[in-house]
Amino acid sequence: MRRCVGVVAVALVLAGCSSAGQDAATSTSSSTSPPTSDTPTMTPAPPPTGAPTDRPQGFRDYLASINVTGAPVHLDQAPGLTITVPVPDGWAQTNDPLFSTGVEFVQPVGQTGNAPSVTLMAVELTGPFDPKDAIRHANADALPPAATGVTESFDDYDGFPSAAAQGVTGATQHYNRIVLADVPSTGKRYLAQLTVTTPTDQQIAANPPLKGIVTGFKVAVS
Repeated sequence: MRRCVGVVAVALVLAGCSSAGQDAATSTSSSTSPPTSDTPTMTPAPPPTGAPTDRPQGFRDYLASINVTGAPVHLDQAPGLTITVPVPDGWAQTNDPLFSTGVEFVQPVGQTGNAPSVTLMAVELTGPFDPKDAIRHANADALPPAATGVTESFDDYDGFPSAAAQGVTGATQHYNRIVLADVPSTGKRYLAQLTVTTPTDQQIAANPPLKGIVTGFKVAVS
């Protein structure tokens, strides 16, 4: 199964498609039941206004405009950053087999056809900026341009500046969560990203494994 890794973080450094301890960046946990918390509160996003050139600046372009660069890192090669995502029964977490992007997938074992696609990754950001200000730009290009019914949130997540957005294109639901995390022990800053693409007949709120992944996504630093 061939998939495009259409996440904002990857777009900071490349474009392409792929096929299917405290110092460690990845900590996966098996879960027989999803977390009890509800999905994040989302509010309707304001519609774009004016011509396309007048629309909000995308996150990649915004960071470039303030001389911030990004480089993807493997989730086990970012000291002091811990990203935890539940792995539901019957699902598995795998690495991107085609590119050295650090992208990981969480998906049903042996899935075929139009099944959910969950991607997880981190990008090391270099250059000074105010994360509280920058995160306001994160949703501008987080979803496909044609997405409808778009809702979003800019509430902090796990104590970090964060942006989330979701919407629908055709028969597909899209969800994107970006977290900007500073690591005190190394002085580095990372963009952590969770992206979910799923058929609308398997919407996140009504699908326990997907809801468990979305609500169980955690970012911690040391």
